[in-house]
Amino acid sequence: MGVFELFVSAIFVNNIVLAQYLGNCPYLGCSRDKGVALGMGGAVVFVIFMATLCTWLMQHYVLIPFDLAYLQTIVFILVIAGLVQFVEMFLKKAIPPLYSALGIFLPLITTNCAVMGVTILVQREEYDLTTSLLYAVASSLGFVLALILMA
Repeated sequence: MGVFELFVSAIFVNNIVLAQYLGNCPYLGCSRDKGVALGMGGAVVFVIFMATLCTWLMQHYVLIPFDLAYLQTIVFILVIAGLVQFVEMFLKKAIPPLYSALGIFLPLITTNCAVMGVTILVQREEYDLTTSLLYAVASSLGFVLALILMA
């Protein structure tokens, strides 16, 4: 599959929320208001992109070379939790209204199946780093599209 086809497929055809049913909790909880939906979408785009970058690097430069691939899930969860904590602290300082509007759903990005799903799908499909990041952006844009459509 080419890069363009992968991008379009991840957004529209294999949408992470609407076709793969991942990330339903923040999808349903933050889709009442367009502003909150965009804020949550932006946070998810950042977390999915950074989580994919960090987990891909961890997988290929730490876990596989040291035969620690069995720790993949635990390492991925720790990376995602750290990134979400960073986003939460940033929003609390920089954009307090959005932080309060997102409420409990912001820390729930840590347990968002969409984030973990994308990072594991990238490893399962054995994409290179560039393709992995493209897939992460496209999947998260599909998440944002689903949020906006629901709002």
